[in-house]
Amino acid sequence: MPGQAKHTAAVSLGIMGAGFLATFPMAGWGGALLHGGFEAGLVGGLADWFAVTALFRHPLGIPIPHTALLPRNRDKVVRSLIQAIETELLTKESIVTKTTEFKIGERLLGLLETHRAEAAGVAVRVSEFLLERLPMERIVPMLSRAIGAQLRELDTVGLLRKVSEEALARGYEEKALLFLVDKAGGFVAREETRRQLGIMGSAALHNLQVGGLMGFAVNAFVSFMDEDKLGGMLQNAILGTLADMQAREDHPLREMLLETMRDTLRRLPDQPSVVSELDGWKERLADGGAIEGWLGPWLETQRERALAFVREPRFAEAYVQPAITGLLDSLRANPQLIETFQTWVQERISDFVERNHWKIGKLVQENIDKLDNESLIRMMEDKIGGDLQWIRVNGAVCGFLIGLVLEGVNLLA
Repeated sequence: MPGQAKHTAAVSLGIMGAGFLATFPMAGWGGALLHGGFEAGLVGGLADWFAVTALFRHPLGIPIPHTALLPRNRDKVVRSLIQAIETELLTKESIVTKTTEFKIGERLLGLLETHRAEAAGVAVRVSEFLLERLPMERIVPMLSRAIGAQLRELDTVGLLRKVSEEALARGYEEKALLFLVDKAGGFVAREETRRQLGIMGSAALHNLQVGGLMGFAVNAFVSFMDEDKLGGMLQNAILGTLADMQAREDHPLREMLLETMRDTLRRLPDQPSVVSELDGWKERLADGGAIEGWLGPWLETQRERALAFVREPRFAEAYVQPAITGLLDSLRANPQLIETFQTWVQERISDFVERNHWKIGKLVQENIDKLDNESLIRMMEDKIGGDLQWIRVNGAVCGFLIGLVLEGVNLLA
């Protein structure tokens, strides 16, 4: 476009020059009128060519004063341009006002409503991206150190006291006793246990050292009872006792065992050996790398499970899209939230503009400084050269018309 306009301007100047020369031999008032018009058009075209050329360079390469205005006054022009941009075109107030009119909160909400499926897809991809790039090599040691530090700071005595109080409050000692009684009943009821009881009972009776009438009675009993009968009798006795302990809350043996267990639980925090053993376990766990060795594979397993879950189609359908719908419904039901968000964004934009407005001028300055004079002139001619060349065309045409008028007046006079 600039090249075409420049060509048109050159053609218009050539026409005026050719017409000026061609009308020299012409006689009469018509020839004089045309000669005056072409003469004025030639002068106007040459004057405008000189003026347009003088903006960018010396006409015909001759260093005429007050020509090549742009290269000679480059710094002044740039400063004026930057000042105009900062104080008139892109002022802080205009930028802030324009962003206020934009209504970012409402526009974002509208976009989210219009593109719910796309938003869900983006959420899935972001989730997958984040899971794939979790820095496990940093997370695992960090968590291990944090857990180890917490272990070292753990109050062992306080923990034991809490465990003891909680166990007593929830009746765990009674549940534990009933569990043991039930397991003991199953063990005693076995055939092998009956045989062992018979062997143990028979050995105990033979080892009794009793004299007199009592000795005679014991020997008679031993000769009457073999190991099998003795084992069965002992087995039935023990099973009966265990059944009574399960059925009766006031069973003496049950009450005795429960009181012993409760007393042991109450005194647990005051047992130095137990406290010392737990403290040693804490230190070994915190210092021996056991936490990191366990935590790394566990976290990696959880990440793989999370990735597999996120990649399933039902993740977007059953979780992400309903979450987006719920969020939109919540926001639409609470316009104040959108207004609050808009205010927050506007404050951030205002702060950003306040801190960085001066960078607009700096950016313009830096970009212009990258261009030498020739490049800057070429860029300006490319952007506004076409309009400037039309000034030359207008000058030639207007000069021709004015010349006709003036020459006509001269002839009439």
